[in-house]
Amino acid sequence: MRRNAVTLLVVTFLLHAAMIAASASTQNNAVITNNDVVQLKRAGLGDDVIILRIRSGPTKFAMDTDSIVALKSAQVSDAVIAEMVKVSSDTSTSSGAGQLDLSNGAVLLSFSSKISDPSAAGLPDATRTAVLNILKSSGVFTAVGTVEQAKDRKSRVEISAELVDFAGGSVTKRMMVGLGSGRAHAGFDFTVKESATGKILWKRTVKETASFWSNSASSASQRQELPEKVAKTFVEQLVKGKIIPPGK
Repeated sequence: MRRNAVTLLVVTFLLHAAMIAASASTQNNAVITNNDVVQLKRAGLGDDVIILRIRSGPTKFAMDTDSIVALKSAQVSDAVIAEMVKVSSDTSTSSGAGQLDLSNGAVLLSFSSKISDPSAAGLPDATRTAVLNILKSSGVFTAVGTVEQAKDRKSRVEISAELVDFAGGSVTKRMMVGLGSGRAHAGFDFTVKESATGKILWKRTVKETASFWSNSASSASQRQELPEKVAKTFVEQLVKGKIIPPGK
């Protein structure tokens, strides 16, 4: 009788342990969404912890402009948002969908930054997206895409950029001194080179100003102003330099 009771107790314990393990496994494999990131932020967790949780995956983030603005309004940091954008890009790449034949076109490499100011986080990625969109509509190349989209990682030319100068803008200074001051500015070192030979075809620093960047009071349009102005100036200078004839 006593032996049966002990056996029952052991079986009950093992079943309970199995249920706990299964629950933990389910939680660890749960898809992380924008709402989860916001909840972690509201719980007081630091950026390092949130980013580690994001990298542990799996994830399913909405990274359109409105969603990014909503994340910023929820006090999610630029560093965390940038990680979400990167993970979303990596996820779409691993699926193998939408790969492009860029063997006679241009591929955009990742845009980097040498700026330590945390408020500049996200600007290189936003500028890269703006350059991609403007190049697609300009007809400078027969095809254009990111390095993640390039079929077999082959292309005619490679485009890279590094953020080397930055100021996020100051609302207070603009109100106290005047609208001509306190503006945001960014400078990117752009390089265009042949993929096959590594020969540099075009290299120049592109600088632009805008109302704000990475300011919680900014509207979505204000946050897009700086990267879009940099991208537009880059493409205009590239075409003007006739390094790559239109449509070629």
